[in-house]
Amino acid sequence: MFRAFGRQVSGIKYLLTHPHQLKWVITREIHFGQRKKSKRKWVEWQKYDANMHIMMMQEHAELLTVNTLNVDRIKIFNDMVNGIGKDLQILDVGCGDGVISEPLMRIGHFVAAVDLPTVATSAHKCRVSSIMAGDAETLAFADGSFDLVIASEVLEHLWAPESFINEASRTLKPRGHLIIETPEGMAGLNYDSHMNYYTVEKLEKMLTPKFAVKKVERLAATGSAQTPTIIVFFEKTN
Repeated sequence: MFRAFGRQVSGIKYLLTHPHQLKWVITREIHFGQRKKSKRKWVEWQKYDANMHIMMMQEHAELLTVNTLNVDRIKIFNDMVNGIGKDLQILDVGCGDGVISEPLMRIGHFVAAVDLPTVATSAHKCRVSSIMAGDAETLAFADGSFDLVIASEVLEHLWAPESFINEASRTLKPRGHLIIETPEGMAGLNYDSHMNYYTVEKLEKMLTPKFAVKKVERLAATGSAQTPTIIVFFEKTN
């Protein structure tokens, strides 16, 4: 109890000495104070938060070019994808700025990308095969369309993550693959845009029996990602 109280006091002190963050919190609570009451309100909050994140990245583009986390992520994703095969049909759900999907397209894969409308507009700048606005929980693709579905930093944001898992399974070909990247453990809830937290064990339980774990990679916390990250490689079981 005393630790929790101490964290609250530290948080208040931080906000009082960081006016920009204080303004952010006030704006959030005025406009999105009911964000966890319904999916519609949650999605509106996600759109706003994504817009703010995009603006931040644009203002500090020089930091992104030396982001060691992204370098390590890209290598892990490339290694996993190369283990599946060549000329794959890939769906990148929550593509963001295309940091994962663009390198995959450059080595010969077809990459369809989908994200929230506000993000998809910005993501048009990245050179993926196809990009559209959509909902991760109701994917607008036919059954068995893809060899691989990627969800990098997505699951923790979703109102109904089980719906996404069902959609990923539906849109994958038999024995298709799914890669999920997410913060590891309860520290993932330190971000106010996150609804859920995950461990490898929690993911495995959630995805069984539709998927089986094939490989797990971990990335340590860095300046750009303040929590450890897990990247879990699944294979569809039918």
